Amino acid sequence: MKKIIIVLLILLALVLGLFFYIKFYSSNKFQIIFLNVGQGDSALIKFRNGEKMLVDCGPDRKILSKLGQYLPFYDRTIDVLLVTHPDLDHYGGCADILKRYQVKKIITNGEIKDSDPFFQVWQKMVMQENAENLVVFYPEEIIIASTTFKFLSPDNSLGLEDKIKEGNNNSIVFQLQDLAVGKVLFTGDMELPLENALLTKYCPDFTSSTLPCPSLQSDYLKVGHHGSDSSSGDNFLQAVNPKVSIISVGKNTFGHPSFRVLRHLERAGTVIWRTDEKNDIIIGEN
Repeated sequence: MKKIIIVLLILLALVLGLFFYIKFYSSNKFQIIFLNVGQGDSALIKFRNGEKMLVDCGPDRKILSKLGQYLPFYDRTIDVLLVTHPDLDHYGGCADILKRYQVKKIITNGEIKDSDPFFQVWQKMVMQENAENLVVFYPEEIIIASTTFKFLSPDNSLGLEDKIKEGNNNSIVFQLQDLAVGKVLFTGDMELPLENALLTKYCPDFTSSTLPCPSLQSDYLKVGHHGSDSSSGDNFLQAVNPKVSIISVGKNTFGHPSFRVLRHLERAGTVIWRTDEKNDIIIGEN
């Protein structure tokens, strides 16, 4: 009987040790995990203070199994859920996130799709979540732990026509800056009109220079619109000058990523990482 008690105590100590390791040691590393959710976007950001941000949720419930690979089973909190824009391949899995996790803050671009039944369900669930809601509609900066987020879009001062700044060109675009990774530019489904508008605002003298634009230059670029040929213009890539370009893409009938965009990225001299080839892509502290 004493031997059984000793074994149980040892097992208990191991379990408690593992718990405290996960809780207090493994959570103090900054990481961005671009999740392979198929044809869609999702990235998990883990901060040094243990907080977590989810940027988009992919198209479906697959996001739950993906998060299960990187978060302990007992952790049911997402501190910030950011939805770049209400296309199903970006927010389709977010309803399941609200069912499974307690979400403290939800950031959106404020776009409404009244004719979409799924969006109506999503809106109802957002209201029931009792989370803080933040709508991005002008440039601003926020800081989480030691990481800075610079929001670039939506921004009414960019001068886009109403019919152009809807949908993909109303995506939340932000630049993350952290000591571990440098600068990372998240673009949602941004297309050429929004790229050019950002160049005009932040890099007015760029057309007369062959150097990167300081305001947009980033070490990592999350390639816009899954590598669609509607995005990633040569001028924009030159201004950003990324060391690594990450394409979130899965099996699809849209031709993503397009051959033209891949050639643009190659000409820009950037390394190309694709979730359909590399699975989940992790950058940050090991």
